[in-house]
Amino acid sequence: MTPPKGYYRELLSMYPNIRIAFTHTPIIGCRVVDNGPVLKVLEESSDEYAEFYSKGLRNGSLVTIVENSVDRVYPNNGELYFTT
Repeated sequence: MTPPKGYYRELLSMYPNIRIAFTHTPIIGCRVVDNGPVLKVLEESSDEYAEFYSKGLRNGSLVTIVENSVDRVYPNNGELYFTT
């Protein structure tokens, strides 16, 4: 059974900056992080969808990511200019 979109955020409320993404979908502006703490939380959970996420993280179809931080932001008339 597939969980609703973004359901993992309810399971990982103590890690608000971590996302779980499918590895077959390219995502720009993020980096992969260690999934050990997330797996521990999922394995201790009794939620019906926790197993879906833990299996995906273990077999490589899912990955834990965080957004890259932007060091410099230049505001100008309501627009944001990011430097890379």
